Amino acid sequence: MSSSASSSSSSSSSSSYQSQEPPPRQELWWDRLPSLKIVRPPKGPFSPQVDERCFTFCSQSISGRIHGQDPWCRSICFRRVFKHEVERVLSHHRTKTVTQAPGKKPVVEIKDVVEAVPLKHPLPPEGQRYSGWLAMLMGDRFGRPSGSDQHASADDHTHDHDQAQAHVQRETRYWQEGWYLWWSGSRWAAQEKLDLMRRDLEGQSEWQRLKDRRNDEWARGLPPPGLEEKGQQAHDVHPFEDVGNAPPFPDVTSQSILLPLPIPPTSLPSLYTALHDSVQPALAPAGRVLALVAESPHRELFERVWEKAKSDEPRKLLVVAWGRVRENFFGGEGEGEGRGGEGSRGKGKDEKR
Repeated sequence: MSSSASSSSSSSSSSSYQSQEPPPRQELWWDRLPSLKIVRPPKGPFSPQVDERCFTFCSQSISGRIHGQDPWCRSICFRRVFKHEVERVLSHHRTKTVTQAPGKKPVVEIKDVVEAVPLKHPLPPEGQRYSGWLAMLMGDRFGRPSGSDQHASADDHTHDHDQAQAHVQRETRYWQEGWYLWWSGSRWAAQEKLDLMRRDLEGQSEWQRLKDRRNDEWARGLPPPGLEEKGQQAHDVHPFEDVGNAPPFPDVTSQSILLPLPIPPTSLPSLYTALHDSVQPALAPAGRVLALVAESPHRELFERVWEKAKSDEPRKLLVVAWGRVRENFFGGEGEGEGRGGEGSRGKGKDEKR
């Protein structure tokens, strides 16, 4: 009886809910007329604006495919973090201030006051350790041979785990508003990056905490939580020893780097202003030289040289100079040969005599 009553009540509530839905809007004749529509996309978390772009290039060789080696991959991503991702709005209200001066119209000033608190989402491990990124960029294969993702030993993973724990004790860096550059040479990191593009900063932080917890349990020799719940039968089917010496989530952050870019979030205008302010001291001497040339008699000299260059006098000067050169080089040798011929003829006449 109770079940039938509950079903009848649920059906009545659903029917009443369906009856409250508004009827579909009828299409009007002026809706078919061509018109201009101004569509303003939403801002904040519902904005369709692109906040990250990634480019990945991978290649594989014949021998690498035969031996089952990882492909050679390089990935680069540009990420823009907006204010709504690193701040939480507590209150938003509008203030109205009226300033009235004698003999003038009152001036009304309206301001939006937003009270927000920062959200501290920690950067991933590749963004926490800036000390090793120079060695990573300068080292061959980032200090490891190719295929190290598959054949890394337990000692290496334990060392990476200890190093990661040491970095946690340092000052933690958090996401801030602005641009970030992510670069990696691992195909595992590239696959994980594509999966993380579905998550926000909070979801990425939760994923990193999950990986750290699983790796910590593996380092202490604890079995995965699923085996304890399934019992001995599951342990026989999937023994814990089959996992091998590799942790559940191998540390590939040593092959990746995350750096904040010094680009203002307000884009090109502020970037142009920053570049202008930094380059202006270097260009100041050149400006002084140009000012001296423009205000001195050198300007008149340059103008005269330019006027002469546009006239036919340079061409005439070139023709005269070329004629003098031909006369000095070719004309002098002909005269010398002629004089030499006359001298030899004179000697022949003297010998005959």
